[in-house]
Amino acid sequence: LAALRMQATLMGLSEKWSLEGLPEIRFRSGINTARVLVGNYGCNYRINYTALGDGVNLASRLEASNKAFGTVVMVSESTVGRAPAGLRFRKLGRVIVPGKAEVVTVHELLFEHNGVLPSPTEQPEAEKSSGDDPLVLYHWQWVRRDLVLRAAGLYEKGIALYSDGDSAGALRWFREALSVLPWDSPSRLLVECCEGSGNGSSDGVIRVTK
Repeated sequence: LAALRMQATLMGLSEKWSLEGLPEIRFRSGINTARVLVGNYGCNYRINYTALGDGVNLASRLEASNKAFGTVVMVSESTVGRAPAGLRFRKLGRVIVPGKAEVVTVHELLFEHNGVLPSPTEQPEAEKSSGDDPLVLYHWQWVRRDLVLRAAGLYEKGIALYSDGDSAGALRWFREALSVLPWDSPSRLLVECCEGSGNGSSDGVIRVTK
């Protein structure tokens, strides 16, 4: 929830700064759940409060891997398994992140399923939705929640096939996801992987190189 609220708050600030002629700011988050060491480390003349451990390193790699997928919040499988009810995730696939050799399953945090962040009263008047299709902040744009869910569902059908090595079958679902949200970055990336021009492979693993 903190990552979603950070995104919503920064979106509002960026719109304000844009009106003042200032550059917009964007951020990415990587979230992992693991046992790590947290505390003050150092010596008498230099102490730093920090977190240490492989779990911290993975979170950092997930943050950087957002750039390849075009996502905002990337989450590990261990975090999804402990997440509170009401959060909607999209399974992005099996990935090897930079600096790591093992395969990890990663997800994208989409939005709070039982609520809209920020609240509808904070959405721009021209972009408010009505009825059963509220708008959610997705990839720094206001998008109808039902469209995000449809695209995510189609993507997940594709990634299931892709992970099993069926690139040809997966390609159809990724293209359908793009027909719902033409600018959906993960779907574009996986189309490239299926067509042999991306970072995919025959074993269904996506290798993030930078």
